[in-house]
Amino acid sequence: MRERLLQLFRLKTGELGLVLALGGILFANYAAMGITKVVSVSGFLSEVKDHYILLVWAVDMVLLILATGLQSLVVDRFDRVKLMIVVLLVFTGLYALLPLAFLFKSFPLSIAYTLIYLLNDQQWRFFPVVFWILVNDIYDPAAGRRLLPVIGNFAFFGTIIGLGVAGLDARLQFGAVKLLYLNAAIFFAGSIIAYFGLRKVQIVSATRTGVSMQETFKEGWDFIKTVPAFAYLALGMLAAGAVMTVLLYDALSDAKLDLGNGFQAFYANYNLLIAVGSILIQTLAGRVIEKLSLKNSFLIQPFIMLASSVMNFFIPGFLSSASAQGVARVTYETVDLSNRKAFQAMVPNEKRGRVSMFIDSYLPSLGTILGSLITFGIIAAGLGLGLKRDVYTLIYLGVGVALAVLAVWAALLVRKTYEESMLNWQLKRRTRGSSGVLDKLEF
Repeated sequence: MRERLLQLFRLKTGELGLVLALGGILFANYAAMGITKVVSVSGFLSEVKDHYILLVWAVDMVLLILATGLQSLVVDRFDRVKLMIVVLLVFTGLYALLPLAFLFKSFPLSIAYTLIYLLNDQQWRFFPVVFWILVNDIYDPAAGRRLLPVIGNFAFFGTIIGLGVAGLDARLQFGAVKLLYLNAAIFFAGSIIAYFGLRKVQIVSATRTGVSMQETFKEGWDFIKTVPAFAYLALGMLAAGAVMTVLLYDALSDAKLDLGNGFQAFYANYNLLIAVGSILIQTLAGRVIEKLSLKNSFLIQPFIMLASSVMNFFIPGFLSSASAQGVARVTYETVDLSNRKAFQAMVPNEKRGRVSMFIDSYLPSLGTILGSLITFGIIAAGLGLGLKRDVYTLIYLGVGVALAVLAVWAALLVRKTYEESMLNWQLKRRTRGSSGVLDKLEF
């Protein structure tokens, strides 16, 4: 059985235990997210007008940027295994406290569901940054290219379990309080896995003290703007964040309008379908990158995002909008994620955390704020002018198409400047063994 697992997942002798430990931690995070994601969105939309969720998204991203600012101060200065355990325990405590918002009858349900949503989304953006930086420190680029898709599959399995529980809640009505306590238990189990599964991991990384937040941000940004491929990747991530926001809002608003009380069950099944599709695509992600090469693989997500936006513009209805957002999201969370992580593995240890923060957290967050405010502004203006829903919907979808074109242009420039960027002095880093980084990557 062990040999079959090693062969199936392309693992070498001695790698299985660590892969399972890392996968278990990732599974815990995404199972907890799957449980509350559907409940928080459906609960919020049942309490307020659907376009106000755009303002929640904008506020959410501002909070995320502030939280990431704190995170960037510690991620490259402290033991990353211990940091991972602390993050898991912090989420355990937060999910254990949130039920109080529902136990006090005078507390508005709209605010309670907003708090769940904010925590869920912070978890979605905050946790993976810490986790994948840790993984990149454990594995060299060649091993990371092979093992990242394998570890990533645990996220989708966790999502399936979490969404399954959320789907059952739509029928059996477990209630938010019980689900929040369940999430706290899941995160506590994840912290136990991290403590025992990663205690033998040795990571050699530079530790720094006495660096201000401003200096930390400046160093991360200076790195990105001096390496051309990273600079264009940053622009693409900003545009992608905005486009994905437009697609997501259109899918949610269409489904809520057409399905009414059946929204929660639909949303659970919809996310479950996306998770299953992501597993299938993720198993191919490593082979796709090897076949196309890393620089060409960066073109996949922007072109799919553009095609999805165009389809959504011309074909109305919740099935079209849900399909468009789903396809774009699957590629974003599989092939594109693997691309970015493989690329970031070439950044020196002492800078990788800050670079990852900018690319995977700050820029998508700023893109989400941009997409949310633009879409909300268009809808508010449309309602104020008495425009029909179809009219202002086409306007914000048109903006989404334009932003997708910008993302494609940025990806083409990443491809064009890739070789030049690989020779940049900023990418000189420690290696394991005598071969160079480019030889190890074999792209």
